[in-house]
Amino acid sequence: MTRVAQEVGAQLLDRFETVKFIPRTEKTAGDFVSDADLTAERMIRDRLQGAHPGIGWLGEETGASGDPNGLRWIVDPLDGTTNFLHGLPHWAVSIALAQGDRVIAGVVHDPFKSETFTAGAGTGAYLNGAPMRVSQDVPLSHALLATGVPAGGRVTYLSHSMRDIEGLMPDCAGIRRWGAATLDLAYVAAGRIDAYWERNLGPWDVAAGLLLVTEAGGDMRPLWPGQSVLETGSFLASNADLGPLLAPRLCDLRDSA
Repeated sequence: MTRVAQEVGAQLLDRFETVKFIPRTEKTAGDFVSDADLTAERMIRDRLQGAHPGIGWLGEETGASGDPNGLRWIVDPLDGTTNFLHGLPHWAVSIALAQGDRVIAGVVHDPFKSETFTAGAGTGAYLNGAPMRVSQDVPLSHALLATGVPAGGRVTYLSHSMRDIEGLMPDCAGIRRWGAATLDLAYVAAGRIDAYWERNLGPWDVAAGLLLVTEAGGDMRPLWPGQSVLETGSFLASNADLGPLLAPRLCDLRDSA
């Protein structure tokens, strides 16, 4: 998985140098797919399914095949496409291996920064081969948070996001909106961000990062109680201390109480 993510990342990095010439289309308002995404996903699928033909598939651009309750790859070939297409160097390749909804291995590779985040169920989380852990003993007033704010044609939960930001901004050290969910989750795992929440993402945005956070000692919980993070794409990821503190202040969990 790591080798494939790094190989595809190198190809994307080459294309990033001439990004303004890459063909792209708009899937929905403000949601783009480029020839770079499509080529990267084909490469990943060819490599992984060529080596392991019996494993199922779920890719952002090519959809699902195989048994959803069995082993399957969950892939985002280029998370942060909007950043990529605007020349912003903050995007990543994400590959996860799951058994149904249980993620058992994950890789998030950032080729521009030469950072590879990996995790295996029960074996810990690593950054470029070195163990990583979530932050510890950070009071909310010192905490750096991250979130996603819906835009374009996907603004169903915009009011929720605005209420959350308005409620939390006065009490923390800042809130970032980076535009690449897989890296937000990786940064929580690495202790760079103390908590991150978002709603309505795809499983390919969440799968690998979910495992990174939990294997790094973090807290990963659904924003819709009793529902799977992979199914809803709505979650709070944090260090172990801030999860219980922040959860009652976010709209979905607060409103369900």
